[in-house]
Amino acid sequence: MKATKTNSSISYLLIGSGRVARHMGHYFNLLNISFESWDRSQDPHALARKVSSATHVLLAISDGALAGFYRQHLAGHEKVVVQFSGAHHFEGMISAHPLMTFGPEFYDLDFYKKIHFTLTGVSSLEEALPGIPNSSSVIEASEKALYHSYCVLGGNFVTLLVGKMLSGFSEMKIPAEAAQVYVEKVLANTFADPAKALTGPLVRKDVETVNANLQALKNDPYQEIYQAFLKTYWPEYPRK
Repeated sequence: MKATKTNSSISYLLIGSGRVARHMGHYFNLLNISFESWDRSQDPHALARKVSSATHVLLAISDGALAGFYRQHLAGHEKVVVQFSGAHHFEGMISAHPLMTFGPEFYDLDFYKKIHFTLTGVSSLEEALPGIPNSSSVIEASEKALYHSYCVLGGNFVTLLVGKMLSGFSEMKIPAEAAQVYVEKVLANTFADPAKALTGPLVRKDVETVNANLQALKNDPYQEIYQAFLKTYWPEYPRK
């Protein structure tokens, strides 16, 4: 995984083989940024050589492996070390979290350029990833866990909820395309005016409909999720 070199003063080493590593490598290729790569399937002796020749080492590995990998292979080296964890910050490493979900298929260049990076340990993306033209924000290390919880709420949990809806609709022979139109408009309305976008029985304070919903979900673990939203948005809901 190597692209045509365009800046002789920067030498990237991208470590990892998961989705973040593959997408970052593809993005670098699209930007014509030179980089080397290494992962656990390669010769372990090659790692030291590649680290030695790099100016920037990018750790696209699991959060649990970051601290140990850094101590074993990078501590004491005069390298810019960047990790991509949204939830954690480690001494000696810059955190540059891409605010994006990465699927099995690559994206196009224009889309990659829209990805926002949330930084800890530097004041600009240029310090962490020279040559990357994306927008960025800076947060404190103490804010990262909360920041990442928002990412999970708005991204991962939404995926689970929409997936549950699609599964139920499929059993009822309701086409996924119909659900897509609905969900896309929900999201569009939310970004346009989040304070006024919510609709449905919680907004109307429709006790009869909520009771019917909960009864329909009585043998489903998602009933507890429905109840959790009730507790959050409508705490005075008159429970039976």
